[in-house]
Amino acid sequence: MVSKLKLAVFDMDGTLINGRLIEALSKKFGLYTKVKEIQNDSSIFGYIKTQKIASLLKGIEEKEIMLAIESVPLMEGSQQVISALKKAGFKTGIVTDSYSVAANNVAEKLGLDFFSSNRLRVSNGIITGDIDMPLGWDKINCYCKISVCKRYHLERQAMRYNIDIQDTVAIGDTQSDLCMVERAGTGIAFMPKDKQISRCNNIINRPNLADMLGFIDLNFSS
Repeated sequence: MVSKLKLAVFDMDGTLINGRLIEALSKKFGLYTKVKEIQNDSSIFGYIKTQKIASLLKGIEEKEIMLAIESVPLMEGSQQVISALKKAGFKTGIVTDSYSVAANNVAEKLGLDFFSSNRLRVSNGIITGDIDMPLGWDKINCYCKISVCKRYHLERQAMRYNIDIQDTVAIGDTQSDLCMVERAGTGIAFMPKDKQISRCNNIINRPNLADMLGFIDLNFSS
């Protein structure tokens, strides 16, 4: 029998990589406290937080993003998981509210099929402080209101590859991943960082991404 396609979508920070890009970047440039204040402000929507954080990066060289993502290691088990999924016929990708230059770096390292992310605007190699956000929640009335609606992009990639939503897997670690994790056929919370994502039925409580294979049927056929 010929295997049919399935889809696995990963959050990046704290899931595919063992750390967070914006933390590495903000610590290097003395912006950590300001970034945390924005992140912890419950009075504004997530996409507004993304805009405010991007404005703090104005004047930083784009190459610093690459240096920062290179300083954050891949999560243990990430290469093993991607290898197993691809061998079983899965399409794999990243949906992240981080930045495209970093998401592309991780996607290339792991041989993923796609990524969806925010794009920092750059002029002559310098970050302008502006950002292009793909959003998506505005199109499907999702509750997340973040810069990259992960449910929307999960659904979009499933449509792109003609994969039923029940044949999708999504994994993430924070509230921003919840709409995607809830929508996927198999949703997994990885080392959950907040109460919202902790309500997921499938939970991994140690930092080894290979554990997600225990929730996935790799032996499927059409």
